[in-house]
Amino acid sequence: MPEEYTAYTGFEAEARTVRNYESLFIPGLAQTESYAHAVIKGVWAAATGKEMEQRVQARMERQALLTKDQPIQLWAIVDEAAIRRTVGGPTVMREQVRHLLQLTEAPHITFQVIPGKGAHAGMPGSFVHMDFPDPADPELVYLDTPAGDLFLESEAEIRRYKSMFEHLQAVALGPNDSADLLAMVAGTRD
Repeated sequence: MPEEYTAYTGFEAEARTVRNYESLFIPGLAQTESYAHAVIKGVWAAATGKEMEQRVQARMERQALLTKDQPIQLWAIVDEAAIRRTVGGPTVMREQVRHLLQLTEAPHITFQVIPGKGAHAGMPGSFVHMDFPDPADPELVYLDTPAGDLFLESEAEIRRYKSMFEHLQAVALGPNDSADLLAMVAGTRD
């Protein structure tokens, strides 16, 4: 696995709260294995079969953070495009969206969808903001970009991304309305 990814997963494992905004993908902590495989195959087309399987396995192992005795708090916001984009085919997406619906029932997971109308603060790209149990550990923001992975720690950068996340929370559907939209997309509700 790339060094940056290993660093990211190390920080994620130590985090108390993960706030994840995604514009095009379902957040990694909420992906089904089939969806993760389809995403990784599409994004890293040059990866060997072994490399793809290692990445999928690493993504699945990360999800243990949501089910351990003291799970991390996950607040995920996605653009509606992420739940409507048919990644891996209709069956994979239906399974993925139903999985998201199950996750929304957990008390430590908040999931919101930004309706696909109009511009919003998250359009420049996805990010993850983490804070940690030890107050001495600085908060950080992680950006996965085509130019490479970035970790931001300055107070000004953290403030900017916190503000951006707050704006996204405000324009997104509430958790209940988001769950209703997921149910509609999954075909479990009209």
